[in-house]
Amino acid sequence: MAAVIAFTSGKGGVGKTNIATNIGLSLVARDERVCIFDADTGLANVNILMGVSPRYTIEHVLNGSKTIDEIIIELPSGIFLVPAASGIKQCTNLDKTQLSYLVSALEYLEKKFNYLLIDTAAGIDTNVLDFVASAQYRVLVITPDPTSLTDSFALLKMLAIRGKKKSIFILVNRVQNYKTSQKIFNRFQQAVKTYLKIDISFLGYLAVDDHINKAVSQQVPVVLSYPNSPISCGFASLADIFKRQFRNKSNLPYLSHYWRSNTRPIKELKQIKSQPPSPASKTEISSSINQKPSTDDLLGFYSLLNECELPEAQLKELVVTLESVYEKKHKKPLKDINSTVALILAEGNESQIKNLHSAIGKSYERQFNKKVNTPEDAIKDALKSESLSKSGFNQLMDSFSDIYQQRFNEQYFTEGNLLLNKIQGLLSDKAKE
Repeated sequence: MAAVIAFTSGKGGVGKTNIATNIGLSLVARDERVCIFDADTGLANVNILMGVSPRYTIEHVLNGSKTIDEIIIELPSGIFLVPAASGIKQCTNLDKTQLSYLVSALEYLEKKFNYLLIDTAAGIDTNVLDFVASAQYRVLVITPDPTSLTDSFALLKMLAIRGKKKSIFILVNRVQNYKTSQKIFNRFQQAVKTYLKIDISFLGYLAVDDHINKAVSQQVPVVLSYPNSPISCGFASLADIFKRQFRNKSNLPYLSHYWRSNTRPIKELKQIKSQPPSPASKTEISSSINQKPSTDDLLGFYSLLNECELPEAQLKELVVTLESVYEKKHKKPLKDINSTVALILAEGNESQIKNLHSAIGKSYERQFNKKVNTPEDAIKDALKSESLSKSGFNQLMDSFSDIYQQRFNEQYFTEGNLLLNKIQGLLSDKAKE
């Protein structure tokens, strides 16, 4: 059975398709049977990168006019390609017959190849998440671009909701050197581990190289057009890692099993039960999808959600998707950091506010390599406070003396104390005379 590896990203334009293609070709050069499954049904970029114009695509398999063996393309380089049809409907919206065709096709691919590389679309659409979730290994491509990191975080959040938290590897692309890639990965890893409770692994990095742009313009993968370039050497190193570590040792049909077990054919929704005056029907909502939503449309949408009784995981996914749509439309997040902080503070929960204060302090320290307030500043502020009484001040000083003695194993003396002890010693000696 093939090792199934999904290449994905939170946003487009990070080099994901280039990476999947060139790693696949590097594996072929190492005598592996490799197939690239182009799952980006919106753009079909693998076709463009490879310089091929397929006559048949996965769409012909789903409609039953062709088998998977009839549409698969073997390229002169020795790699195989399952082409996507640009702009076809998502693979999640399948009826029972289409789902059967897809599962049969996946079973065929798993038996035929050593590696099945899935090039997904970017983002957190259900179609993307299904292909990423169905893979045995998941390679998430990120770049130093802040939007790449935030969108990748959102993608991992959706995978966590689906319970897919394992076998996630991060590949940092378009950096200057290893040190920079580690800095970017460590910050991303800290956020993911803290807030999503996911363990991610560093797969490697690819440095900036002009040869990749030249290869794209020529529509010839860089490992073929510039095999001795630095970027090609990077792909060769990654292929060696794949060959050593990314294996289907259990010989399990990960991909076909997922689609058979975790997806359902699309069904007609139940008629919404409501008393007159009823909200807009689902048919009316569908027919007016390109029109400005009315109040009735929204009421119908709310009623539909109540009727469907979606499980918690799907409701969470819906919420995140709606937040993403809002952000793309209005160019700002629905819940910015200020509103989130204000909400926590308004609740008045002592534990939450304390944790928030601690998290902000740690983040400040990581970003600027210094503390928000030094211990010395905090002590001085406390001593200056009018609420600190004279007795409280003396107790604090006594505590400092005790801490000093425990740490340095000697009693604390100020210069005044030392002088006073010296005078007392001299007087004592004079009295003895």
